[in-house]
This record gives sequence, structure tokens and C-alpha cells, in this order.
Amino acid sequence: MANFPAKHISLLLFSLFLILSTLEGQVNTVVINEKFNDNSNYWDIQDEPESMLKISNGQYFMKGKMLGRAITSTINTTAVDNEDFKISVRLTKINGIDDNGFGIIWGSKDENNEYEFVISGNGQFKVIEWKDGTKKDLVRWTFYSNIQKWDNATNLLRIEKRAEFVKFFINDNYVAIVGDIKNQGNRIGFVINETMEVKFDYLIYEKIEQEYSINQQTDMVSIMDISFPENKDIPELKYSESTVLKIILENKANDPVNDLALMISISNNQNIEFDRINMISVIPAHDRTILSVTINADEELETLNRDFSIILTNGKNEILDTKTIMLKTVGRGNYYVENVYKDKSNKSPTSTTKKNYSNNSADGCTKGCSYATLGALMIALLLAII
Repeated sequence: MANFPAKHISLLLFSLFLILSTLEGQVNTVVINEKFNDNSNYWDIQDEPESMLKISNGQYFMKGKMLGRAITSTINTTAVDNEDFKISVRLTKINGIDDNGFGIIWGSKDENNEYEFVISGNGQFKVIEWKDGTKKDLVRWTFYSNIQKWDNATNLLRIEKRAEFVKFFINDNYVAIVGDIKNQGNRIGFVINETMEVKFDYLIYEKIEQEYSINQQTDMVSIMDISFPENKDIPELKYSESTVLKIILENKANDPVNDLALMISISNNQNIEFDRINMISVIPAHDRTILSVTINADEELETLNRDFSIILTNGKNEILDTKTIMLKTVGRGNYYVENVYKDKSNKSPTSTTKKNYSNNSADGCTKGCSYATLGALMIALLLAII
């Protein structure tokens, strides 16, 4: 082994000390680490006709018992308007409706002035802003394939605020970014909508100490190419099958570019599903990145020519580039040949085909919802009695 002079060893140790000191200074500060071993943070506890809230076996349970009602439960933090933070939650939908939201509340002053990041049992997510009881969709209901669906499904939700941007993660996958959000208050917690029961395993609130640069050159990022695997002028997707949309992005700038969003829309989205928002954490300088988006067709697919529009935006929601590609979907009816039905998929329907795969989850009956559904049920009951 080589012998190093003492002064070199001292210099090495000093450099190591500086590196460790720097890393230590960048460790996030945990403000709340709620594991529901007790109720020291003063969560709402109740059992009433419209809701049940309780702590049991290291979990927080929320159950909504009435249509047209949202149940919220929040606690105070020491949050500051301009500080960067991270909120992490693990939650499980035990049972109930699949087409409405449950998830995280943050930046809350009260139930009419807050933000919500929610998912639904049928595999969608949404970001909502409430101001003076008026709702605004910051991210509308969006299908995401990595959400665990239906009853007894567990998911991890995470929110990260860095500088002027708030990022959203589901099961550690980056799914959306929203700019220019300021906390309306310092409360955080949970929300469930209508008749469902959800349990929460933990809630962690951290202050992020690292600085985040929002100044970056994005005008040299573009969609280089988009394609489906078939070598046809108009590629085809048959019912009950899937294909992959390949997208190549290129960054010609001298610096890496962070936090890009690829939005995909379609001229007719019935009976077809895919991730409509695809986040790109970083594209290195003078480099390319490839995204593969799976397109799934269900049993009821219609024969249509569908235009896919691809829009690339930055964190400020500024459009950087757009492209369009056509895909022909082929329904079951096109496989009747000489009055003999030919099932090309060789797949049997499963129970999940009866679930709602549409992108039409309810808006989330939070605050000021109409009670039309409940009223209709009561009228029907009275007529039945008469």
C-alpha cells in the first residue's frame, strides 16, 4: 500500500468533512411524522350519521355514510407560505364508490379555502383548488395506469413544493406539476367523498432545505419523433389489445432541462385508455429521451380513425412543441367474415371489464355539492310508499 504524506491525509479528511457538512445541511427537516399511535395531533374523532372517523391499530379511518357529502380532517402545521415542503401519505381504499376522490389536503385555511390531491378507485387523479367555496380544477380527472384500483388497494401519494412549482407523485411516479400555488393556510390532512371508507397508515410533512433553480432554457427542447410500432401509413389497434406510442424528445441546450410535461389528447377517447400526462424529470444537455406510452383498447372499441395530439410543456405550462399522429382502432364488428365470428384476441372477459374505465369520475362532492342524487332517492321512496 502506498504511503501518503501526512499533509495529504489531512487535506483529504478536511475535504471529506466539507462534503459531509454540505450533505448534512441539505437533509430535510421532518416537522410531522404521524403514525397514528395516539391522537397527540388532535385529529377529528367521531361516529355520526354522516361519517365515522377513528384511530385504531396505528391507522386513521375515515368513512362517509351519505351521498353528496365530503368528509375532511386536518391538523395544524408550522408551515410558512414561501417554504419548500414534502408531504407523503400511504392510504388504502377499503370499500365504497370508485368514481370519486380521496386523498391529501394541504395549504388549508378551512374547508372552503384549501388544495386537494385525490385519486379514485377506478384509477384516476385530480388536483383541486378551493377559494371561498369555489372550486377550480388545477389538474382535471386524469387516468394513470400505475394507480392501484378498486377495493383494498393501497397507494402512496406525495406532494413536493419547490420554488414556485408543486409536483405530484403516485407510487413514486412523477405524474403532474402545477405552478404559482401559494398556501391559503397551514393545515394539512385528508379528504374522502361520498360513500367510501379509507384508511391512512401515515402522514409525513418535511421542510425541504435544498435550493431549487427555476431558471432554465427550455426553448431548445422539442418533440423529435412520434410513432407506433406498425410500419403503416395509419397503424391499427384492435379491440382488447394494446399498442405503444413511442415519443422521442431532444434537448439541444447547453444545460439539462427539468420538469417537462407531455400531454396527450385524442379526438375520441371512448373505450381506450392511456396515461394522458407523462412527466419528464430531466433531459440532459445535448441529449435525447424516449417515452413509451401504452395504449389499451377494451372490448367495446369502435372502428374509428383517431388523432393523437402530443403537446410538450414546461413547468410554467408554456407550450414548447406539438405533434399529431393518427391511429385506426378496429372494433369487434370488423371480424365478422362470412357470418362466422372470429375472435382475434383469444381473451376471455374478466370481471374488471365491468368496472368504469372512463375518464368521467365525479368532480368530487366537496363543499357545496348538490344533493340532487339524495333528493331523487327520497322522492322515489315516497312514491313507493304512496
